Amino acid sequence: MLFDFNDSHHKYRELFDEFPEIENHDFRFTKCTCGSTRSYVVSTVSRHRNFLPIVACSDCGTLRANPYFTDATAAHYYSTVYGKVKRKARTPETLFANQKAKSLAPFLAGLGEDFDTVLDFGGGAGGKTFDLIAHGKTVSLHEVEDEYSQFAFTQGIRPYDKSQTYDLVVVSHVIEHMIDPGAQMADLIRDCCTENGLLYVATPIIDRQRARQWLQHFHIAHKYYFTHDSLIGLMAGLGCTLVAHNNADGFLFRVGGEPDQDFVAKCYASGAGKTRSLVEADSKPSLKRLLRFFTNWRPAPHGLKGQ
Repeated sequence: MLFDFNDSHHKYRELFDEFPEIENHDFRFTKCTCGSTRSYVVSTVSRHRNFLPIVACSDCGTLRANPYFTDATAAHYYSTVYGKVKRKARTPETLFANQKAKSLAPFLAGLGEDFDTVLDFGGGAGGKTFDLIAHGKTVSLHEVEDEYSQFAFTQGIRPYDKSQTYDLVVVSHVIEHMIDPGAQMADLIRDCCTENGLLYVATPIIDRQRARQWLQHFHIAHKYYFTHDSLIGLMAGLGCTLVAHNNADGFLFRVGGEPDQDFVAKCYASGAGKTRSLVEADSKPSLKRLLRFFTNWRPAPHGLKGQ
């Protein structure tokens, strides 16, 4: 195990309760997105020092919190907790500016003729797709937090129209929040994407880092953490073909293909091998870890000896 809730020497970025009264809500054990139940424990703690079991799938390498929210618990968390904890200091103007600094327009510049309409799904204040308006694209936003969506609409971004499909659907840092990414992404493709349209998916990719850096990502709002290969495998199973990758966390797919199960299996096997290698590399004994153990070790009180 990489991170143990009971270890006293971990240095956490933040120390606060991500989910007040969590004991009053239901959790459940789930399968991985690849359908497997085989896994091993990677961590028992979030970056905020809340108890959060994280397991790695033995068959595709995806990490997931397990057990995790039921649908009812997720609805409560996002409606009453998430905004207060994660976005309490982020005004619409601030979020829009931060997102605009990460605009998708440069990445999509060579594909301008492939799409005219854009849906930013779960896009906050819409800053990542805003610059596409200047390129002649019609940009719409689906966002559940009203203060962000209303600000986006004042900038010329349109509200989501559920009766319409879109040439390009952007799902940026949303999939890791989904309870069932396979089913939810399938619904999104069916309901929102035009036939043979484009789908942009961005999410933290764990094999771009050493395993010892993963703790910075683990928090209660995220259920899944994909490897490069496991995400491509998941999307390939939904009939999506990779078009381009931004060499970081962004993947552009073409929807509407036929799933190639041999390719999916190959992706999952590669993802599983990478995750296992990363965990093993950072779990091996070293002089540094031995010194750290003795630095933090304290003898038991005398009253406990012989008991």
